[in-house]
Amino acid sequence: MPLSPQTWRPGKPLADAVRTARERKGMTQAQLAQRARVGLKFLYELETGKQTLRSDKVLDVLEVLGLQLALTPAGAAVPQVQETRARYDVSRKPAPAQPDYIGMACTSASISLRKPLAADELVRALLTGKAPRRKRAHFIVLLEEAPATLLRGLVAQVGAWAAPGVVAKNLRRIAAEIGVSLKAID
Repeated sequence: MPLSPQTWRPGKPLADAVRTARERKGMTQAQLAQRARVGLKFLYELETGKQTLRSDKVLDVLEVLGLQLALTPAGAAVPQVQETRARYDVSRKPAPAQPDYIGMACTSASISLRKPLAADELVRALLTGKAPRRKRAHFIVLLEEAPATLLRGLVAQVGAWAAPGVVAKNLRRIAAEIGVSLKAID
């Protein structure tokens, strides 16, 4: 079913269009945020219809999704969008969707605790090397119970937003600070 042209009004219509396009591409919010170089919080706000958003970031998200914003004079008809048909090469297998390690890590860290660890809290901690005091229990659970493959995937996914090796170093720093022995992540 093709997407219909949208008149951009901050809020629900834009939120619905972005969420629909992301889901059609098989992307998680974390994957889209990473590719568009915006924060998870921003993308969440965009997809839930927040009224005030930075237009440059909105345009970055739209670009990754293959959408464009069309401006028309008020009251003018919205131009019809010609949809291009996807061409599939049956001799090539489609690229598998990448796992959402950030989401899996947040779920693993929060499984036995009352308040969940939010994705933006986890990412911020890994980029700064400082776990929030009120979420240290989450990091203990994550580092003690999560499989090494999940931690390696998490380091790689968050590492896309940092210089090489920074996230692994910060995870080691957090582990030492909270007194947990860290599994091999390199």
